[in-house]
Amino acid sequence: MSRLEEMFSALEGARPEVLPSRYWQELNQSNLRQLEDQGYESFKKTLALNYFTFLVLRKDVQMNFLREHLPKGTCMRHALGSPFRGMHPGLNWRQSLLYTYHTLLLWEYANRTIPQGILQALSEPREGGPYKIRLHGKDISQDLANSALEFHSIMAPPVKRSEIGTILELGAGYGRTAFTFLRLMPEVRYIIVDIPPALFVAERYLCSQFPRRRAFRFRPFRAYQEVKQEFESADLIFLLSSQLDCLPAGSVDLFMNISSFHEMRMDQIRYYFSMVDHLTTRFFYTKQWKESTVPYENIKIREDDYPVRSDWEEVFHRDCQVQTQFFEALYRL
Repeated sequence: MSRLEEMFSALEGARPEVLPSRYWQELNQSNLRQLEDQGYESFKKTLALNYFTFLVLRKDVQMNFLREHLPKGTCMRHALGSPFRGMHPGLNWRQSLLYTYHTLLLWEYANRTIPQGILQALSEPREGGPYKIRLHGKDISQDLANSALEFHSIMAPPVKRSEIGTILELGAGYGRTAFTFLRLMPEVRYIIVDIPPALFVAERYLCSQFPRRRAFRFRPFRAYQEVKQEFESADLIFLLSSQLDCLPAGSVDLFMNISSFHEMRMDQIRYYFSMVDHLTTRFFYTKQWKESTVPYENIKIREDDYPVRSDWEEVFHRDCQVQTQFFEALYRL
């Protein structure tokens, strides 16, 4: 049995709340075909486009936001220069131009918005075959810029680095945000909880990028005591969504979910919010569409529908930068 097959097999028979919604069942079939046809080596050009990498139009809300918040000279320079940066494999000329232009503006915006040390510490790894764009002498990407913005939102005062020892990210995709946190906060333990094939790709990618981190790689288990010693000595941990409720109460300092709650049914959202409350000692960060309709389920999820506990202290709740159709919120538990 392959590693991917082992993950899918372990998920069978799990409680309905942790199984992929019908939308993700369909999307996972596409992701699996892309992995089979183009391989792990190209996942940043395939699977990543189903997570948080955008192919936008010229008048997209993200592009409008960036042009409104950047100097006109910067926008003009990159508009004129983008056509000369060449085409990206798998994209036509127009898609390539807009992808490059969007990425350059996003990086410029992040560079002007967050402390300089954050972006200086980051460079897009070649693993996974990302679309190649260079600026200021380094490889850049949308994913790095967006993850840096998220990092700054979460880790700005009043949050203190000393408060964050263990991070759990539910629905981490291939690990873009995890990569940024692990680069910028090498002292933290990071737990990835997801479904395959995302868990498979994240495990391979992050273990490759951080080979000195002691990893607890996915394996089936039914009780925490079976893996307690190995789990607690690991720096990088990979779990299926069905294994989340095996973790002991209060074992996480920061619980994150970025852009996946809005693709779930309400029973799933309520379950995961109960796990946030059970597992988390300090902070919960969420970033979701303000309003979304879950494909195939005909369920509309609005910003006010999320079951935030009355005893969670709101640190902030606001519109996102760049992706203004999203909101982001941070709570102290």
